[in-house]
Amino acid sequence: MEYLMENLWIFWIAVGVVFLVIEMLTTALVSIWFVPAAIITCILSLFIDNLPLQVAIFVVLSAIFMVICRKIYNKHIKKNVDDVDQNENLIGKTVKVTEDTNGISGRILSGDIYWKAVSENGEIIPKGETAIVKSVNGTTLIIKKS
Repeated sequence: MEYLMENLWIFWIAVGVVFLVIEMLTTALVSIWFVPAAIITCILSLFIDNLPLQVAIFVVLSAIFMVICRKIYNKHIKKNVDDVDQNENLIGKTVKVTEDTNGISGRILSGDIYWKAVSENGEIIPKGETAIVKSVNGTTLIIKKS
């Protein structure tokens, strides 16, 4: 224990590695800000022997990096994802009808995702046929027999 107290930089490296592994496993930006905070605290621990002060520095740096990461995420990454309506990419695609489809109900398969679908003009498109996605209404695809 005495060795660890004299070499707290080892502790902060371990903390950084643990949070890096957690982030790699989740990829959801839940712990990435702890990694640079741990690295900076590790460097500062070479000059500061006070563990409570190091913990306080780590907490403050973590909060700062969390705010920075969230701003970057909201400004660049999340905006780019939200700008592209993923459902609109289906328009014009050929899909397989997996449940008889009419103007009220039905189901199709696009890739490996099943979608609620209705036919464009109310005609019945039987199961097993192929159709083309004409438009998207929320989570319902409007299709036409191909």
